[in-house]
Amino acid sequence: MTANDVLSDAIAARKLTEEPLFAPPAEAPPPPTDAAPAPEAPPKEVEHNLPRAIEQFQQPWLPGEPPTLRLCAVRIQGLRNVRPSFLAGLCRPYVDASSGVTPLGAWWYGERASHALPGEPATFKSLLDITTALGGDLARLDLVRDIAASLEPSQLSSGHPEEDVDLVLRVQPAKRFFLKTNTSVGQSEGTASIQGKVRNVFGGAETLEGSATLGTRTRHAYHAVFSTPVLASPDVWANVSALAQHRDLTGYLSAHEGLHMLRAACMMLGQNGVRSEVAYEASHRHFHHLLPRASVAIRRLAKPSFKSALTYSAELDTRDDPFMTTTGSYWRGMLEYAGLGGDTSFVKSEGYATVARAFGAGWAWSLGARAGWMHTLDGRPACLSDRFMLGGPTDVRMFRLNSLGPREAYDSLGGDAYWAAGASLLAPIPARAEWPLKVHAFANAGQLTQAQSYQPGMPTSYTELLQPSASVGLGLLFQQGPVRLELNFGLPVLARRSDGTRKGLQFGIGLEFL
Repeated sequence: MTANDVLSDAIAARKLTEEPLFAPPAEAPPPPTDAAPAPEAPPKEVEHNLPRAIEQFQQPWLPGEPPTLRLCAVRIQGLRNVRPSFLAGLCRPYVDASSGVTPLGAWWYGERASHALPGEPATFKSLLDITTALGGDLARLDLVRDIAASLEPSQLSSGHPEEDVDLVLRVQPAKRFFLKTNTSVGQSEGTASIQGKVRNVFGGAETLEGSATLGTRTRHAYHAVFSTPVLASPDVWANVSALAQHRDLTGYLSAHEGLHMLRAACMMLGQNGVRSEVAYEASHRHFHHLLPRASVAIRRLAKPSFKSALTYSAELDTRDDPFMTTTGSYWRGMLEYAGLGGDTSFVKSEGYATVARAFGAGWAWSLGARAGWMHTLDGRPACLSDRFMLGGPTDVRMFRLNSLGPREAYDSLGGDAYWAAGASLLAPIPARAEWPLKVHAFANAGQLTQAQSYQPGMPTSYTELLQPSASVGLGLLFQQGPVRLELNFGLPVLARRSDGTRKGLQFGIGLEFL
């Protein structure tokens, strides 16, 4: 049986008694004969193995081997507006023996092709694994909002009536249209937005999303993205997006920035848990509304630029909670090459890693570090939009936003190399360990520099990275979903004359803190 035999009962508009998505071929009727038919013997009632298999699974101490079961049919009930060819591709690794035979197929399908196939001897546990995997695929494709799964004795069995079972998934499809307005905070910015989403656009789990945002720093932004799974795989996605935004950077740079970008990306979740992405980006950046106080350096660097770049990124997340982490680790890396046309050319890399461990009752410690490096390939200074910025309540606390590194007058000029690190100790509120409000102590350090020289005969120098700015303090943090709020009291212990230090209280709102 191949994946082409997999059909959706909802798409085929079957009758109330639904046919299976996968079923063995029907036997041919016997040839006609002139002999008088023999009297039929009464059918012999067969005791199915499924009840005993369930009992054995629930009570593993019972004597005897687990009864044998065989998958006979897969039925998905309630799924609407899905192409039969898409369902065939989705179910192929579960029903087609040839899907994982070749090295390419084994790499593409991974563990999805390692389950017992229809007709093969299986245990109740292995059939539960198939149920979990297939239900997880439907959920990751954002096609359903609720799944009720069951294993039932097959009504179409012919070869093994006491062993054959049907896998039945009764689903509630996700709403196809979605519209909402919300307010949010993140990375020291507050926004109000309206978002719209259309699911399953062409019957293959495609998604079309759009948003319009107004914010304190992002004055306005319009974003649209179309995404689709590649070859019906929930592990591989492709998307195309467009973005137009206007940002107010006057908090650390005497100008506003406009950005128009087109981006195409392909994302894949590997068998080892690593999520990787390859993307192409074409963007036009320009600075406008320069303040009268803008420095000469900003006026010289704030030129329109066009970037055409390829990026590769990868991440691995083993944290117990991505927001209030007490155990686990996370790392992320990015490599970018710009120079496929446009007027800017550089290579750029950036990495981030964090680890946390719990101890005691509600106590935890965490360590985090990030670093970045870039080098222009055309001998010209890097565009302001491409440079690194450092400092603020989400990375090196007790310094003003993006105030570390090279500066001129009121303007942060950014840099081409940086590092930052942080250590935190998290403690519960006494007698209220379950509260999302915690006490924490922190220490941060980091530095940003312009290492590459654009003057003839001047070598590249990273010595300033060995002279970090640092801070210590303690405070309260409140975690509400992905948003984290911190109210800290601390002071810088190492600082340069040009650094924007902040003593005493500092308030921070963001999604990711160092």
